[in-house]
Order: sequence, then C-alpha cells, then structure tokens
Amino acid sequence: MDLLLDLEGRDQAQTPQGWPVPVTGVEEMAQRIRLRLTVRRGSFRLDPELGSRLYAMPRGEAAVMERFAREAIEEALAPLTGVRLEEVSCRYDPAADRAAVSCRFLWRGQALETEWEG
Repeated sequence: MDLLLDLEGRDQAQTPQGWPVPVTGVEEMAQRIRLRLTVRRGSFRLDPELGSRLYAMPRGEAAVMERFAREAIEEALAPLTGVRLEEVSCRYDPAADRAAVSCRFLWRGQALETEWEG
C-alpha cells in the first residue's frame, strides 16, 4: 500500500480532515508508473536508478522519438514486476518545443494509460 500523491501539488493527497489517502491495487501501480516516468533518472540521490530519461528524448520525427521513449520507459519500469508496455505514441509541437508521450501498459490483466509531457 502507498499513499496517494498529488503530483500537480507535489505533495500527498489528503482527506478534508487532513489525513493521508491510501492507494492500492491498480491505482497504486498507475501512480508508481507515473512517478517513475516523471522523475528525472539520477536526480534522486537515495535511488539514482529511479526515474526515466524521457526528459532527454530527441525532438522531431515521431519514429525516432517513439524508439527512444520505448527504451527509456522500459528501463524506468524494469523494477516493477508484471508491468508490460503495450503501446507508445509521441507527439511534438515545434512552436512550443514540447514533446508528449502517451503510453498503454498491461498489469495483471488490466490496462493502464498515462501521458508524459516535457
């Protein structure tokens, strides 16, 4: 069991009474995946292997971006038992210099989807 994180607020989610919110099952695994994809690999001193290299993804051609993203995602999620990357698609907005990666995973027969932007 983990505690639910408020990734936008960069804190733990809380009930109206101020209690931390537990998270289990598919929600817990989805949170673990999002966390591993959003943290820059090597930036957490206590676990330098935590995180992904998505921040370093080349910009431009979708096929090149998708190959890099697939490799970076599989590397980041290697410690998570039973998670399988099913699909990756990338988009790039040259005007804003923003890349987006959409991913679909399979865990214990359940599909999980997430998106990363950088």
